[in-house]
Amino acid sequence: MLSPNQPKALIFDLGDVLFSWSPDTKTTIPAVVMRKLISSGTWAKYECGQLQQAVCYRELAKDFSLPVSEIAEAFSQARDSLAPNEAMITLIHELKRASGGSLHVYAMSNISIEDYTVLSTKMADWTIFDRVFTSGQAGMRKPDIPFYRYVLQEINASPSETVFVDDKIENVRAARSLGITGVQFDDASIVAHTLRSLFDGPVKRGYEYLYRNAKRFSSMTDSGIMVSENFAQLLILDTTHDA
Repeated sequence: MLSPNQPKALIFDLGDVLFSWSPDTKTTIPAVVMRKLISSGTWAKYECGQLQQAVCYRELAKDFSLPVSEIAEAFSQARDSLAPNEAMITLIHELKRASGGSLHVYAMSNISIEDYTVLSTKMADWTIFDRVFTSGQAGMRKPDIPFYRYVLQEINASPSETVFVDDKIENVRAARSLGITGVQFDDASIVAHTLRSLFDGPVKRGYEYLYRNAKRFSSMTDSGIMVSENFAQLLILDTTHDA
């Protein structure tokens, strides 16, 4: 059970958060250039479905003076290196169990339709997500604000009840600008601790205690004398909004 003030929706980025990959390939294209390729305007169009993969590769070859065949091979090897982050996936299962089914988990990724087709084969269980949103399907990408608003509308969640996890600070800042709780994924153990605190921390346990003991609380004086009265019950009612 989630408390009234707890987030109810958790949105994850995919690449470099729930999946790792290596920009180091056995081609002539070094890792630093690979990262430049995927940060280019041409790649952004490809991620939004505005360019077919072959056209994207040709444009990148022209922009960066590289052979098309090398670009295609480099990205093929990068896709082959994709692997799920098992620790984070285990954490998602843990948080969902702790919520008693109240927590909804989504993915929101800048990824083309073609690349998502490959990525979807890299993990056995996609049922951890209530829904996956990709830039290729939406025609929008992070950190563009309309993409966040689109996702919030589709999942019927307000910013105040949503948590967003991404490795890129510009994407996290965009989420925060809307009132979403943004968590930058830089250290997996710190992120795990943060999410547990948000969804299964002392606030949640405090609310659970109040719900369990509703209509059974009595007040106690400083000298240890138990006093039966209704004030404590009214405070609980005001906090939980549950009679």
